[in-house]
Amino acid sequence: MQFVNEMDTKEDALFSTQRIVELLMKYRWVFNFQVTRFFIEKPWKDIPEQWKKVLTTLTTEEINLLPFGYIKNDWPRDLKEFILTASELALPRNICTEIKPCNLAPHVKRGMNPKKLHEVCHIASLINDIATKTGCDVVVDVGSGLGYLGHVLSTVYGLKVIGLESKQCHTSGADKRLFSDNNAKIINVTFEMEDSKESLMEFKKLIYSCFEKFRKREAIEDNLNRADCTFHAHIEDEGNFSATSNSENQKGLHHEKDTHIKMKQTKNYPECCGNVGERKSGSSASDVIDAYRCLLIGLHCCGDLTPAMLKFYSQVDIVRGLCCVSCCYHRMTKLDDKYMHFPMSKGVGSMMSENGLVPTVPFLRLAAQETRARWKGQTEESHQSHVKAVAYRSLLELYAHQENLEFSKLFRKIATAGDFVDFSSYLEKTLSRCQFSSTRDKESMTAQIRALNEEYEEYYPFVEVITVLQVLLQPLIERLIIQDRLLWLSENGHPSYIISVFDDVISPRNIAICSSKSS
Repeated sequence: MQFVNEMDTKEDALFSTQRIVELLMKYRWVFNFQVTRFFIEKPWKDIPEQWKKVLTTLTTEEINLLPFGYIKNDWPRDLKEFILTASELALPRNICTEIKPCNLAPHVKRGMNPKKLHEVCHIASLINDIATKTGCDVVVDVGSGLGYLGHVLSTVYGLKVIGLESKQCHTSGADKRLFSDNNAKIINVTFEMEDSKESLMEFKKLIYSCFEKFRKREAIEDNLNRADCTFHAHIEDEGNFSATSNSENQKGLHHEKDTHIKMKQTKNYPECCGNVGERKSGSSASDVIDAYRCLLIGLHCCGDLTPAMLKFYSQVDIVRGLCCVSCCYHRMTKLDDKYMHFPMSKGVGSMMSENGLVPTVPFLRLAAQETRARWKGQTEESHQSHVKAVAYRSLLELYAHQENLEFSKLFRKIATAGDFVDFSSYLEKTLSRCQFSSTRDKESMTAQIRALNEEYEEYYPFVEVITVLQVLLQPLIERLIIQDRLLWLSENGHPSYIISVFDDVISPRNIAICSSKSS
């Protein structure tokens, strides 16, 4: 299988990282603001005037192609350099054609939507390939959720799976799927993986406990298989008995009696379980641990979960391989205004420090946004819908900011697609779904917000201008985060690589970090 390898040499990785850091620092005005504060922060003021003339007159086709390196000769030189450099440094996203997704039976597909089905079928194939190469027979699925991936790994590839999920309700849901299929190769456990010594120790104990359960199940299965073989032997003897002469029948009758006795002894289940106990008592802890090799995996590891997985992989000897897809970078934990897990590597950390590039929530949130693949297919109508969504929401924030009011939502979503027909419709709907800390009546607030709309409507075109510049930088920020994690693995003695495992039109977070330890 051919992999996209970002770690051919440490020098190459550091050189590309340096270029990314410098470009992001120079154009940080593109992303260092909250989208809901668009009219408060006024990011269009930082756009060079010559750029504005070009970017505000682009056709839909041109604006869609810009993130892929589209330029014209008569454009400003610094704009062309920005576009070409950003598109050159973009993280490669084309799905690896060497991955052959597995085919699933209808009962295995049960409950999966098309996106989940695409993800599970592709990453399961990759995981099996890594497990084969590393000799791992147990997969530890971190953040296993409802257990779809583990179910496929066990059912299709015969791998043992330990599903770790922090939410008890998800673990119970995974168990329901497990019980319906009577799969003894899966163990689901409620466990929250964290970057701490306590969590690491608990993880080791948990894995050892699961290993023992697998050993017991294997021993029981072996005994039952022996009973089944004896039963089949008895059936064959009965057939022979009916076809023999009288003298031979007497001989066969004696054998039938022995067979029945043997079968009854083997099917004595308490004794069978006792055999397992004898096997356990005769096995040391190291025997149980040495019996298995683990592959640590995660599909859509949110926030701090990927950094924790990387550290567990590095520190736990029985974990021999790693395969994880990250998401929600903006949910990483902050401590004293610094992110605990970004940057992780010394190399990226020193570069960001020397250049003054400080990660912020908008910076990390952009890394988790959709990729340029989806942007390429936007229609004029979809662009206009996006403009309205950003502008209308920002006007509410602007009003609250100017009036020094607290603004809160009464519902998770204060507007739906049908509310963006025009600003009046939007305003009528949203004012009933949000709350301002004001004693003014609704009519007065409506009049003021409408006045703001008239004042700021001329700046609406800059919404897509700023957005397309963000689409250009999105893959660079995500590459910086992923490359930081690869460099951390390298600094800790673990060769690693990345692979585009999904179609990023279907699943934008499609980069898997993979690593394996030498035997």
